[in-house]
Order: sequence, then C-alpha cells, then structure tokens
Amino acid sequence: MAFIKNRTAAEQTLFILAVFIVSRLIVGLLGIHLNIRALNAYWQYLDLETLRNHLLTGIWYDHAQPPVFNLFLGFVLKIGGSHSILLFALILKLISLTNAIFLFSIVKKLTRIYFLPMMVALIYLLSPATLILECELFYTGFISFLLLVSLFYLIRLSESGSGWNAFGVILPSTLLCLTRTVYHIFWLFVVIALLLFYFRKKAIFNTLILASLAGIIFSGSWYVKNKILFGKLTASTWLGMNLARNVFHDHTIKDSSRIEAYEPFSKISVYRKFVNPQFENEYKGLNDRDLLREMKNDSFINETAVSYIPVSDQYLSASLKYIRNHPGAYAKNVIQSSVLFFAPATVYSLAVGQADKIKTYDLIYSFNLTHFSRTKQQRRILLTISAIPKIILYIFVFFILVRYSIKSRFITPWNLFILITIGWVFGISSLFEHYENMRFRFETEPLFLILAAQVFSIIYFSKRSKPNAPLQQSSDNH
Repeated sequence: MAFIKNRTAAEQTLFILAVFIVSRLIVGLLGIHLNIRALNAYWQYLDLETLRNHLLTGIWYDHAQPPVFNLFLGFVLKIGGSHSILLFALILKLISLTNAIFLFSIVKKLTRIYFLPMMVALIYLLSPATLILECELFYTGFISFLLLVSLFYLIRLSESGSGWNAFGVILPSTLLCLTRTVYHIFWLFVVIALLLFYFRKKAIFNTLILASLAGIIFSGSWYVKNKILFGKLTASTWLGMNLARNVFHDHTIKDSSRIEAYEPFSKISVYRKFVNPQFENEYKGLNDRDLLREMKNDSFINETAVSYIPVSDQYLSASLKYIRNHPGAYAKNVIQSSVLFFAPATVYSLAVGQADKIKTYDLIYSFNLTHFSRTKQQRRILLTISAIPKIILYIFVFFILVRYSIKSRFITPWNLFILITIGWVFGISSLFEHYENMRFRFETEPLFLILAAQVFSIIYFSKRSKPNAPLQQSSDNH
C-alpha cells in the first residue's frame, strides 16, 4: 500500500500497464491463446466470404443480429489480411487494458482512498474471466468498454455542461443497442428518460435532448430496417429460440409434430416441415449466401438463414403457451438462470477448456468449485455453491448503496445508470437465456466494481466520521 500512496496517477497507470504485460506473457506460456474457431462457428457471425468481400450487403440483410460486431470483424479481416488473427488478439487484449484504465480513472474520481483505484483496476485485469474471455473472439470485453465509456462521460457531464460529454454518454449506449440484443432500445429509452429528468434544470438539457434523439433514431433505424425487410420490428429475430432454450430446459417433449420437441438453433433442415416451402421465395436473389444456405464456412450451421424467422415465431408461440399452462416450471428455470447469473464467468461453456489451464488460480480467485465435479449432478450443485459469494456480495453492495442514497435523499446519475443497467441485464438474461448468464453479468462486472468501490468508501469514511465524503469526489474536485 505504501508503494501506491506515494505514486502519481501516471506512475500508477504505468504499473497497471506493466502488470498487464507480465500477466499476459504468463497466460500465453500457460497455453491460453485466442480461439479463432469462433470466427467460423459462432451463430452470431456472418459467413467469412461475406465478411471479407460482401460486408455491407451481409450486414444489411442480417435479421438475426445487430450490425456493429460483424462490422468490426469484417473491418479487421479487410485491413489485417493474413495477419488478422494477430490483430484480433491484440485488439481484444487492448480492450481489457483500456477497461482497466477506465476503471482506475473512474474510481479515482469517485473515491478518496489512495489504494482503491489501482486495486479495482487490478481486480478486473487479473480476473481469470478477463484473462480467458479476452481470448474468445466475442463481444464480451467490448460491451464492458462501451458501458465504461458511457459512465465516464456521464460523470464528466455532471461536472461540466459540455455538449461533447452528452454525446459521449449517448453514443456508446447507442452502440450497445447495435451490438448486443440484450441492450434493447427500450433500455436506451429508460436510460435517456432518467438522464433527461436528472438534467432537466441544467444548461446542458437541450444538447442532451439532441444527443438522445440522435441515439434513438440511429438505433431505432435498425429496428425499422428489419420491419421493412423481414416484417419484424426487432434487432434480432431469435427471440423465440432464445426463450425456448430457457422455457424447455430439462423438459423433454417426444411428440415430433411439435417444434419444441427439437433443440432450438438446430440446422434449418430439421425444421423444414414447420416452414412454408414458399417462404424463402421473396428473398431469393437478395443475399442467397446468408439468407438461403443451411451451412456457412463449409461445416457450420448458418443461423442467419431467413427461414429461422418463422421457426423462431413458432418457438415463441410454443414457449408462451407452455408458460401459461406451466408457470411453476418456467419459474423454476428462471430461478436457476438467476442463480447462474452470479456463477463464476469461467464456467461459461466456451471458457471451460481455457479455465482448466489455470484451474488452481481460478478456484482461488473465482471460487469456481466446478473444477471438482465429475458428474452432471455434481456440477449443478457445485455451480450453485460457487454462485453464493457473488450473490451475498451483490446484495450487500446494493443494500449499502440504496440505504446510503435513501439516507442522503440523493443518488448520483452514474449510480442510477449502473443500477438500471445491472438490473436490466439480470432480468432479461434470467427470463430469456440459460447457461450464458454468468457471461452477461461479467460484461457488467466493471460497473459493479465501481459500485463496490464506493460502498467500500462509505464504510471506510463512516469509521472516520466523514459519511458524506465518498460519493462527492467528482463534484468536489471541479
């Protein structure tokens, strides 16, 4: 601690950089590297030929996913050429480093405890989940980055009436809606409404309205595009299939005439009897590679095929009917998903193989007891036990912060943004997803660390008779 106390912010940032470099070298020596298979196999990604040579066409006719991450993939493939794999690995690691530096900067603004900013940054940077998920070619770290950028500029907006800060809050939030369907445009509406209410008497109000309108129009245009081209006012047509994975989890249906008897996201040929043979006709000639082919990249399922639209609709109808008839069974699955939300992110199915390479570290750091499991039942039990520390910690942090806010009759806009976002992601992922919730939580983990740092400050200063100090650092400094 003494080492940190006498160091400037620049020196501490250099120390974070040094830890980042050393830790990534060690992780590389342990065999944890970028899994490039994702580029070929992941459902969310367009065919490689499309990404390389028909990017804008593929994006325009993609009904399954918002456009931003596929744009990123295509852009890197175009500029990286034969060095694309190296470039992807470098970018994903730099995103982790950038997130850590944002954490350092934000916590330094919001607290007065000299060792806390670096400690929080290193907790994130050295997390087994960070080390592993930055080696997965996915948008996990990128989502955290956008959330941190929005939060950073929201704090600055509270300090200064600069119009650029207003756009700095809204633009990353808009990009979230255009990257990940969890961040529905309704989430953006809620965030904007609360910000407008909070800043209604500030000089920045008109600029914030302008930025908000731009964000809503920009993100909403994707919904409108899908409505015009595919008849669906949504960012993704996979809603029914996603919901079915949670609704029918652990519920076997043997009647092959019912679509729920089949695993969601199976090959489109599995569903042919549920789809009108004429459905694809109006889409022929538009983008056959992505809309009509069953497979992509030779051997992987092409989940952007247009026939998944009616398939997903039927899954949605079947799911809603089942929920109405068996609300208790669905509630049980939602509770399971809610618990999974707090499980270590390293139990995410696509991270397990990498986590085994740092098993002892993951066990100690993440309390990931699933490393001891030998059967499916053991894994379920240990997974639940592994989630308990996070559940307790989240409840404790939220309780202290809410109690403090009630007592002071004030809550900062950035804490409101964090609470709404974590609550939104928890709710949506618990209702609609199964066994990926821990990764969804990890995307918001930097926001939670910021809340936890403030709660630590509240407790720290309350013992020194300065109860109002911790959450006023930002405004006191300007």
